Amino acid sequence: MIQPTFAPLVTATQVMKEIEALPPSDQAEVIRFAYRLDAERRLSGPELTSLAEQMTKAENPAEAALLRAEIMRGFYGGAHA
Repeated sequence: MIQPTFAPLVTATQVMKEIEALPPSDQAEVIRFAYRLDAERRLSGPELTSLAEQMTKAENPAEAALLRAEIMRGFYGGAHA
């Protein structure tokens, strides 16, 4: 069996510094990737709970609607948002 090799761990700060050093066209590609990744990612139970608490406390109906949409996106992922 072939054992996978793993790159050394890097911090988010190191990754962000590398992205900042990229040319604008490459930065745009990274941004598109991050948006797609975020849209497809399901939220954890604690993240959903936190959003639900914020939604119930929201006094502005527009804010509550945005939070509800974020909960739906986070529960189902990007496919049902």
